[in-house]
Amino acid sequence: MDKKILICLDLLKYPNRGLGRVSIDFSNQLAHSQNFDYTFLVPKNLKKHHLTNQKLIELDLNKKFFSNYMKEFDVCHIIHQLPKFSFQKARRKVLTIHDLNFLYTKNKTKQRKYHNIVQKAIYQADAICFISEFTKNDCFNHLDIPSDKITAVIYNGVNDLEKSDKKPQWCPNGEFLFSIGQFLDKKNFHVLIPFVQQLPSEIKLIIAGENTTTYGTELKKLISAKGMESRIILPGAIKETEKSYLYENCKAFVFPSIAEGFGLPVIEAMKFGKPVFCSDKTSLKEIGNKFAFFWEDFDPQNMKQIYEQGLSYFTENERFIQEQLHYSNQYTWEKNVAEYEKIYQLLI
Repeated sequence: MDKKILICLDLLKYPNRGLGRVSIDFSNQLAHSQNFDYTFLVPKNLKKHHLTNQKLIELDLNKKFFSNYMKEFDVCHIIHQLPKFSFQKARRKVLTIHDLNFLYTKNKTKQRKYHNIVQKAIYQADAICFISEFTKNDCFNHLDIPSDKITAVIYNGVNDLEKSDKKPQWCPNGEFLFSIGQFLDKKNFHVLIPFVQQLPSEIKLIIAGENTTTYGTELKKLISAKGMESRIILPGAIKETEKSYLYENCKAFVFPSIAEGFGLPVIEAMKFGKPVFCSDKTSLKEIGNKFAFFWEDFDPQNMKQIYEQGLSYFTENERFIQEQLHYSNQYTWEKNVAEYEKIYQLLI
């Protein structure tokens, strides 16, 4: 009889955020696997999800606090580091840690709070997986990882987006740069405003993502104060087809984030054969590898210099573009799931 695996997808309710997207793509790939008997733990009353033909358990209030039901599974996989539900009674547990971004973005009180949550999850887990070498090193430097725990680095997969030639109504004519992410301080989008001011006036910037946040409000005020409303477009959360169009048609992808466990958009942009300009902070140096151009600081003039040099190098080196595409295509969900299934089997 197939061994039973429970996959905890409590963040499916946030499909436009990074961990929500990971939940969707990871579970989609698992749903095609015949190696184990998978059941998915999903948010209660989630009106729309993609796992219509799969075994599902709803994470209701009772299941959030009492985990006896997990005993029937051989392995329980908690796919992010800040679970808001109990998994104590699960027989064997896999924990995936994406990042310790709270160390770089939160005050001391919240740092301690999140540190304690992650540390507790680590002590309860049998295997701990990290989505980058950076995240692994960060965890070993700031947390207690007992020597009896199985540890592994398993990179996220990155899907090929279906190409779309349908231009969004709000997309400007002419050349534009593109960035995407939830509007939080760590995304550091505000440094792009003075950077774009240094560029020719016909070049515009689109920053997509949920912007009804405190940081989003501050960014809108900054754009207005700089008189940049006609050059900076904030469409909010966008559809996958719209994202595909923007990657396909942008002049370059820009990503000044200062706290990432992986950096999904960097690889997505590379898959479209685009020059990528990002910060060298946290995991981005690792994920960007030698195929991104890095901003070591955010002085507008320095950013412009790196941008112009990188753009020139990129457009003049066809081999570099081909190598970049080959590199980005290595990040697949097939490979990701195969590595996790080795962990499941090892625990069983």
